[in-house]
Amino acid sequence: MKLVYFARVRLAVFVIICLSARVIIADAAPLTGTVVDASGAPVPGATVVVTASGRQQSATTNDRGRFDVPDVPDGDVHLRATAPGFADAVLTVNGTASARLVLQPAPLIDTVTVTASRGAERLGTAASTTVLTSAELLNSAAGSLDDALRNTPGFSLFRRSSSRVSNPTTQGVTLRGVSGSGASRTMVLADGLPLNDAFGSWVYWNKVPQAAIERVEIVRGATGDLYGADALGGVVQVLTFSPGRTRLRATADVGTQDTVRGSGFGGAQRSGWHGEAAGEWLRTKGAIVIAPEVRGIVDVRADSDYGTGFIGGGYDAGAWHASGRLSLYAEDRGNGTPLQVNDTEWKQVSGEGGGAAFGGAWLARAAGGTQTYFQTFSAVAADRATERLTTEQTMPSSFANVSGQWAGTWRGYALLVGAEGKHTESDIEEIRYSLTNVRSGPFFAGGSESTGSGFARVSLSPADRFTLLLGLRADAWQSTPADAALPEHSSVFLSPRVSAAYRMHDGVSLHGSIYRAARTPTLNELHRGFRVGNIVTNPNPRLDPEQLGGAEAGALFTSSRMSARVTGFWNRLTDAITNVTVATAPAQITRQRQNTDTVRAAGLELEADVRPHRHWTIGGVLALTRSTFTNTPAQPALDGNRVPQVPTYQVGTTVTYLDPRRFTAALQVRAIGEQFDDDLNELELGSFTVVDLTGSREVRHGLHAFVAIENLFDSEYDVGRTPIRTIGWPRAVRGGVRIFLP
Repeated sequence: MKLVYFARVRLAVFVIICLSARVIIADAAPLTGTVVDASGAPVPGATVVVTASGRQQSATTNDRGRFDVPDVPDGDVHLRATAPGFADAVLTVNGTASARLVLQPAPLIDTVTVTASRGAERLGTAASTTVLTSAELLNSAAGSLDDALRNTPGFSLFRRSSSRVSNPTTQGVTLRGVSGSGASRTMVLADGLPLNDAFGSWVYWNKVPQAAIERVEIVRGATGDLYGADALGGVVQVLTFSPGRTRLRATADVGTQDTVRGSGFGGAQRSGWHGEAAGEWLRTKGAIVIAPEVRGIVDVRADSDYGTGFIGGGYDAGAWHASGRLSLYAEDRGNGTPLQVNDTEWKQVSGEGGGAAFGGAWLARAAGGTQTYFQTFSAVAADRATERLTTEQTMPSSFANVSGQWAGTWRGYALLVGAEGKHTESDIEEIRYSLTNVRSGPFFAGGSESTGSGFARVSLSPADRFTLLLGLRADAWQSTPADAALPEHSSVFLSPRVSAAYRMHDGVSLHGSIYRAARTPTLNELHRGFRVGNIVTNPNPRLDPEQLGGAEAGALFTSSRMSARVTGFWNRLTDAITNVTVATAPAQITRQRQNTDTVRAAGLELEADVRPHRHWTIGGVLALTRSTFTNTPAQPALDGNRVPQVPTYQVGTTVTYLDPRRFTAALQVRAIGEQFDDDLNELELGSFTVVDLTGSREVRHGLHAFVAIENLFDSEYDVGRTPIRTIGWPRAVRGGVRIFLP
């Protein structure tokens, strides 16, 4: 009887289990969805965790950003998507309809930059860093990369004008008030290779096609211990999409100022082999850059045409990888009058290899190429009715650089060691024209420079909440002029840096750094003169390197919906290379590049990110900077003056609305304080505010339409005084489409 009883009980339990399973199966259904970034591009490799009726399942998105979960119980379904570089996205849906999750960029507390450690390994960093993702760049109304970066604390070009209408030689970038001339005091990289011009250190911001940019990393504060002479103010690195996934990204747009642009990137990988190619072309008739009250017959629109691209490929075996790339760039510009033009032709071949060795990772890079730069200068009559040609310059250059590094752990410490070498040669061929248009020349100048460096950085963690970084770089520099009568230059300098970070608790961390660095004069500063309007600036073959010492300290705060970073800094730049006024006449102002004694720059930076709702993000930046000349016995007229091209304040706000089933919109407001265009503080550039607006909507999967309005209220603002007042980019409207495949 007991056996029969237990058999009946078991049968009943079995029936109940089967019936319950049928109910569960009947009420379960597959769930599909997509994960995209704020621009609508798919995010492959994201992890999606699905929770329903107490059950938890996970899936990974494919190259199209799609995920599938086979059996999800009916009712409320909770989804959480995560991916490196993004904040988590959370969504609740009812039933198993298709879900769409949008990943916003990671807040400040989660941002990690590989630039701060040269990319071989993510050593801890206490530096102030900002990351602009591809989605943020696409949601910006800015028409060029330098315009998008102007909402970074302390970022400024030598003049305020957009790179679309400004002379390339004025596109040197400065961070934290370290300025004095048009040369960059900030290292700009593209995938680890210098983007600064090898001859003059200015930057061609359009060399990297926009469609190929994955993110831009900005590290503020002198990083000479890793990057050497060009990194007094910090480092800006443009990183393109890494190989490993098949993708196609393209943009086509048209707009006012007769602007047409196309940009594209494609990449694929199979069996360890990968290839990628990118290209961009732009044509714009530009805008008249001379202020309305002084315009004359000779003033025409500053037009610009450029084409750029790269093609590359390589192999990744897991334990090692190797790749190569060919990059090309060509640009033609008109500089605002019929006789003022310039053009550039640049090509570069580069290679990279890396792998595992001695318990760490090694990385080696090499690049070389040539560039030809041509420019004309003119003198314009006082009534701006006529102009005459004064100078033609042709500057062919060749350059090469090589670097190698190893990063790993040794006796519990994270260690980075490496070496680097650079060499540049450039000739200047100049034709001059007299008042009666008589041609003379050619006159020759130029020279070569070489730099050899070794560097090391170690990261220590004596306690769980405390990180200490010690870095040191040694540079040996030599510059040899083509004219044997001019002096040679050589210098050896050390660039140490000590940084510390302390995490008080999950919501607050502190950081601080002390550093020293140096910058050597460029071949352009040593040997090439130029003319802008009625201002002539002469070279100085006897310039010495600049030396900078400084410190910074700050705090990072975070909560569930907000993160903020505040940083104070102090810099002292000795032997600062400055465009010094040496003569003033009604028809011409003459300046020369000279070493002044000291520039002191101090300031405060604030970044904040607030996310009150999953559809809304509010970001803000503030930079207050005081940069002055002090202790200048050789140039007494400069003592106490403000350093030119450094604004007193910079304020920026970005408000983004994101609803993947409707549209994305972003409003950006940028306000810049007054600054001076000259060392004597006689030519003031007034403060201004500019508002930009952009919006986009998905037309169908992988296809988005967008519209962007720069300078919404058509503000007229100063960008230079030469001494004629020149003005910035006017209101511009453009629209187009973007394609993200697969």
